[in-house]
Formats: sequence, C-alpha cells, structure tokens
Amino acid sequence: MRVLLVDDDADFVLFARTGLESADVKVESAATGDEALAALEKAPAGHFDIVLLDIGLPGSSGLDLLYDLRQAGNETPVIIVSGEARTKQKVKGLTLGADDYIVKPPEIDELVARMDAVVRRRESLQPIEYGDVKLDLARRRVERAGRRVDLSPREFDLLMALVRAKGELVSREELLRDVWDMDFDPGTNVLDVHVGRLRRKIDAVGTPLIENQRGRGYRIVETG
Repeated sequence: MRVLLVDDDADFVLFARTGLESADVKVESAATGDEALAALEKAPAGHFDIVLLDIGLPGSSGLDLLYDLRQAGNETPVIIVSGEARTKQKVKGLTLGADDYIVKPPEIDELVARMDAVVRRRESLQPIEYGDVKLDLARRRVERAGRRVDLSPREFDLLMALVRAKGELVSREELLRDVWDMDFDPGTNVLDVHVGRLRRKIDAVGTPLIENQRGRGYRIVETG
C-alpha cells in the first residue's frame, strides 16, 4: 500500500512514517495542502492507495483540501487523522467526503486496519460494466450507452445481480434471495413485475437487455 501523509507536524510525521513502514506501507508526505495537491497531480492515476489528512494545515485547511479534491473528481480514499475530537468536526469531514476519521495519536495497528478496511470497501464499490451498461455502485446510478437511467432501489439491485452474472442465467430463487432476502418462492409475481418495470426503463435507451428463460430465471444479454 502507498500512502500520502499530509501533516505539518514533523514529530507526528516521523512517528507515523516509522510505524507504517514497519507494516510494509510506503509513505510519501506533504506539509501543506498545496504540496499535497502537487503530489497528487504529479502522480499517475492510482499511485496512492489512500491519503492520511490532518485538518490543521498551514494556509488552507485539510478540509479545504478535501473539498477541492472531491470537487475535482479525485476519489482517492481519505482518512482524516486529527487531534480535533469534536463530533461536529468529524461529521463535517465525513460529509465532505472523507472515508474515515481517527483522532490523534492513533495506534498504528488500528490505523493500518482502518486503511485496509477503507481500501477494501472502496474496491467493492468500483463501477461494474457489461456491454453498454454501467453501474456506479457508490452512487447507485445506472447508465446505458452513456445515458442515465433512473431506477428504484429494488430495480437497481435486480439489475446489479444480473450484470454481476455477466450473461449467465440467474435463477428465480437466486434473485429472490439476493434482492428480496427470500429463501423461498412466495408464489407471487413480484419478481416478474419488477423485471417488467426494469425492462421498460433500461430498454428505452437501447435494444432488449434482459432475457427470460421461462420458469428458470433471467439473464442479461451483452449489447453495445
């Protein structure tokens, strides 16, 4: 894992670098928001797995930096590591787009565990695509052929289950279990009704996408 540590406290930087490098984490550091922005802009995409960010930076604050990153579309995971323990500050940091918030001084083992958890969570929310369909799992948005399709939460989960199967048949039982948390077929047409609604929306911007194998289940057809 490669980390950008943004903090102007030399003692804390030394403490964190020593602890993280002992856990096989590569650390680069910046003392100001401007230095951090320069490092992020210079580095190739994906170079940093995570940013550890202090709030109290000289000049513009760490929260200003976080805001600028998210406004620019930079989705590198950010954990705020700050001596500020007030709930109000925590909420503000998380609202601006931080993935986690830890009060100084952290235990290195806990910090590494939190970093691992954030990275795993972000990886699980990476967009998935099949043909001309793209699902943004983080924002729960759908595009087909570059056009946004507005779905209900249940329709989104249904489409996600089909897309993740990558063209393989998904049985009725699997869909009821994964989308409705039912371990049995309740004998209603709830699945078919939702598939019908999903089809009307998703096929409005392209060719028919979902194939029904009567009595068995559904599969998604690759298009685009």
